Amino acid sequence: MVHAMKTFSKWRHRLLPLCIIFAVVYGCCFEWQFLISLGMGPDNIEDMTFGLLPGVGAVVLSLALYWKHLSPGAIIPPALIGLGWIITGPYLSYISLINTNTIYLNNIYDIYVGLYFFAIFFCLNMIVRQYIPHKTGAVFMTLVQFAAFFVILLQWVYYFLYNSSITTSGALLIFQTGPAETLEYFHSLGLFKVAAIVIVLALILAGLFLLNYRQRILPRTHIYRKIIPLASLLLIIAPSVGALSEEIFPEAFPIRTFIDTHDYMQRSALYAENHDEKYDALQAVQLHPADYPNTVIVVIGESETRTLMNAYNPDHVPNTPWLTAMKSNPDFTLFTNAYSCVWYTVPVLEHALTESNFYNDKPFNESISIIDMAKKAGYKTYWFSNQGSVGVADTPITLVANTADVSEWVDRDLKESTLDGALLQFLKRVDPKEKNFVVLHIMGSHIEYRNRYPKEFQKFNDGKINQEADFDNTVLYTDWVLSQIYDYARDNLNLDAMVYFSDHGSDPDVARQPDSASFKVLRIPMFCYLSEGYQKRNPDVVKAIKANKDKYFTNDLEYEFICGVLNMESPNYDPSMSIASSKWSMERKDLKTRFGKTSLMEDTEY
Repeated sequence: MVHAMKTFSKWRHRLLPLCIIFAVVYGCCFEWQFLISLGMGPDNIEDMTFGLLPGVGAVVLSLALYWKHLSPGAIIPPALIGLGWIITGPYLSYISLINTNTIYLNNIYDIYVGLYFFAIFFCLNMIVRQYIPHKTGAVFMTLVQFAAFFVILLQWVYYFLYNSSITTSGALLIFQTGPAETLEYFHSLGLFKVAAIVIVLALILAGLFLLNYRQRILPRTHIYRKIIPLASLLLIIAPSVGALSEEIFPEAFPIRTFIDTHDYMQRSALYAENHDEKYDALQAVQLHPADYPNTVIVVIGESETRTLMNAYNPDHVPNTPWLTAMKSNPDFTLFTNAYSCVWYTVPVLEHALTESNFYNDKPFNESISIIDMAKKAGYKTYWFSNQGSVGVADTPITLVANTADVSEWVDRDLKESTLDGALLQFLKRVDPKEKNFVVLHIMGSHIEYRNRYPKEFQKFNDGKINQEADFDNTVLYTDWVLSQIYDYARDNLNLDAMVYFSDHGSDPDVARQPDSASFKVLRIPMFCYLSEGYQKRNPDVVKAIKANKDKYFTNDLEYEFICGVLNMESPNYDPSMSIASSKWSMERKDLKTRFGKTSLMEDTEY
């Protein structure tokens, strides 16, 4: 009884400082998350409020178990690791992305990792000191701690070299760089930068070793050799490792970037293998091809809603002067009832670019793409994009793009403006003396509207940022970009045909929803230009397009439409699914959106 009272008295005296530590650590982490995140909603705040509790609890419990034997050498290494993870990824990603188009950035996972890492490495160090000889234990802990610190160091070195957090492009370079290239790369950095990196590494290793080596030996009692290590293992290390491995560590920055890039590389290799086999087996011919050099252009828009465009809705503000004027041009056809098959980009283009659609359920990796068809028709194929070149979300798009003869991205190859006008520079690389098929993927009206157009296109202003007026300005700028593409290709590339469609729409009044979207977001613009030469060669296609311009359509059938425009004949092209064919058989009641689950008949406004 007396022993129990003494034990209770000891823990009572520890309780107040431990509670203070808990409150301080929790409060600092909570505030830090707010400082380095963007666009957090109530659900994020709720998750953070409760999610921090076990992480902070693990930190405090680990300190409580060894309260009488805390020392700078025992605390500093795990504290540096923990703080490094809490600060580095969130801070570098925040300062790198704050001036870009990013509107949502949640760095809470890095904070969780830092808290759990402190608890794990602190307890591991205490256990090692009990069971491994002093010098050996110091070396072991130095190497283990350095391994945990390496990702932190890598991020700072990358930022030191490139003034940016690690991106998917950077991660791809890291994955693909071999030993010889690594040596060449370090040689290219120059002596000063290499020396600075070596000195920093040496200082970190030396500092960690000294801190580990100078720690006092723990008591060799039964409690410190048996009970507390077992409690550390069962109550702190095992639960912390379990929490990290389940869903936290893979979502931390830059771990998610590395995982995305690794996944991209694996899928690239698989797609390349499947693609070569599919392409070799593809049988396709173009009917009535031109006997002179010409260019076909497909422009993929982004987040443009036709009901918020003057060309489709005369009551709307004049945000499409060029397209509105082109409506009276008999060479242009505006499709009035086109819909997106999904409300976000990747699944749309995964189907729009290939013969996979929500009516045949053909797997993406087994499908032929519009690039493949164009190649079989004898075109030199180009893919020019103002959207990201690498990333798990964009992988299917990038995989198709990389099958083109030439594929280039504004962010990777020009490294200049992120505005869509930068794509016009790429058109100058297209040889007018060849037969060309060009895909242009623009940013269009992607969210953060005000970042999508230059200041001179700030024509509409309702005093609100990123609302409908700014959306109208993005449409105005896209209209100008399309006019420039058309004019340049017509004057310089012998433009034969030009197709434009948006991947999906956008509603400036409603925040983007990951799980659903209104029909307003699903109504998209789509038009087609056919030259006089094209019309003379393909009168049946022209007649079908004009006859079907007011019929309902979903853009997972863009592949079929483009095959129809190219006038292809192939087992991999079904004319009955092409709105460019007189065999088009789909009616409104047959067409579906939202991953093929919602009938277009449910759009009661139109």
